[in-house]
Amino acid sequence: MAANKFVLKGSGVEVDYTIGANPSFPALVYTAGAFQKKFKPNQILSEDTGLGEMVSVALILSIDTGGERFGFFLPLINVERGQTAHFSTVGVYETFSGPNSIPHRPSTWRCIEMTGTAQSVIVPLEEPAKV
Repeated sequence: MAANKFVLKGSGVEVDYTIGANPSFPALVYTAGAFQKKFKPNQILSEDTGLGEMVSVALILSIDTGGERFGFFLPLINVERGQTAHFSTVGVYETFSGPNSIPHRPSTWRCIEMTGTAQSVIVPLEEPAKV
């Protein structure tokens, strides 16, 4: 069965990503030191490529001055429920200028090595009841 829960680490960054999450719950949590940002499924871009699935999010987004995106490649991993598979991948940062950036600079990319674990988990469709 295809893995749907991934935890990736590398270069001071940790990403926790769950595919198939309830649209109102965070599906991806990006943590770098004290900075943490949570993304719901509609804020995550996922594209199938020849290199695997490219998953990306906007870390800093300003329509006038630019920002920064982060993405990573996920290989297709089949893993039985209750088992864990380990893998290596890359993360990619893109820093870009906006139309009002002075000086206007072309986009730059920076890659980091990442290691991860993949699991097949049951994803809750609603929040657990509070006791």
